[in-house]
Amino acid sequence: MRAVVAGAGFAGLAAADALRRAGVEVVVLEARDRVGGRVWSQELPNGAVIERGAEFILPGDSTIRATAERLGLRLFEKGALYGDREPRGGVPVSRTDLLAAIATIRKAAAAGRLSGSVVDALATLPIQAGAREAIRARIEVSTAYPAADQDAAVLAEAGTGFGDFATHTVAGGNQQIALALGRLLGPSIHLGAAVERVSWREGGVRVRAAGSEVAADACVVAVPASVIGRIVFDPELPAPTQAALRSVRYGQAAKLFLPLSEPAPPSQTLSVPERFWTFTQRSAAGDDPAPVAGSFAGTAAAVERLTAAGDPWAWIEAVRRLRPDLAVDASGAVLSTWHDDPWVAAAYSARSRSSPMDDEELARPVGPIAFAGEHTAGRWHALMEGALRSGERAAADAMEWTARLSP
Repeated sequence: MRAVVAGAGFAGLAAADALRRAGVEVVVLEARDRVGGRVWSQELPNGAVIERGAEFILPGDSTIRATAERLGLRLFEKGALYGDREPRGGVPVSRTDLLAAIATIRKAAAAGRLSGSVVDALATLPIQAGAREAIRARIEVSTAYPAADQDAAVLAEAGTGFGDFATHTVAGGNQQIALALGRLLGPSIHLGAAVERVSWREGGVRVRAAGSEVAADACVVAVPASVIGRIVFDPELPAPTQAALRSVRYGQAAKLFLPLSEPAPPSQTLSVPERFWTFTQRSAAGDDPAPVAGSFAGTAAAVERLTAAGDPWAWIEAVRRLRPDLAVDASGAVLSTWHDDPWVAAAYSARSRSSPMDDEELARPVGPIAFAGEHTAGRWHALMEGALRSGERAAADAMEWTARLSP
């Protein structure tokens, strides 16, 4: 069996690796000049490693943890509490009121009483006004999408979880997973090869990229729904598949990293009105703090306001107002944006109410074509965990298809 994988992000690499381990000949075609997709690590001159893309490994992320262990990679606890951000600005709220509001949301979710949009659900629950505003801000930052167009169920998703749970990162950067998988796949990966056309019949596929064509028994398409329209499918994908892909909505996010002349212990602070949070964390070496402060902004409005024309200075000043205790080195600022990335043009998928994701259809294979990517991962969407899970599932779909055709 031979399979082509379109995309060398986490989803495509997971699919290719699963196929390789099953004895399948694999060809991976990647548009970028690197592997990892929206997982992209960088070392600063002061030695701190930053994540320009996906960053936090959450408690329930079992696949990414198992993958890291299999690849011999070490995780370290970040110290920054992803689910316990101190709100500042906006309507005042005490920690007691905030914790009470979170408990109320959890009880409502457990009882199946979260309905309507996130905004609707928050408005109907008996919680203090400042807590309501802070929780809405937290949801919009984490999902990178307006709360008024998100289903109330988002309040119970892992990526928006509240609490003092520990989170982790791969030592040396999360991209180490992609690099390690890339080494295992070796010359099977072709960079700078954007897939242009997938011609498919019941007997197999022909995939064109960078002026060449690859014939195979099956194809895993692991590119974001936001840019999949650039690929010509011959024949066209079934109407339900096309509709499901068109329905996916994406959030917009940006990240800002500021070196610190005086490293600060782990912390996490949410700017409620400006829709970003700033965090400090441990270094990979142990309990010593990392000499960098990270900030993450969510929603298109916040990204535009803080990073207009790619200029980070408005955001730098906002960080200084939010965290005057941090000794930031603005000259070493690193701004990371994804709306201007040609191979995704967005951050990650969002649970829109006006255009709901069809989880079943997004994950459904079409003949010899299987689909991967965080947007196909159901409850794990928008996470590295979802990307890896989707790749493993798509690899199984591809192998099941070819097995059915075997005599």
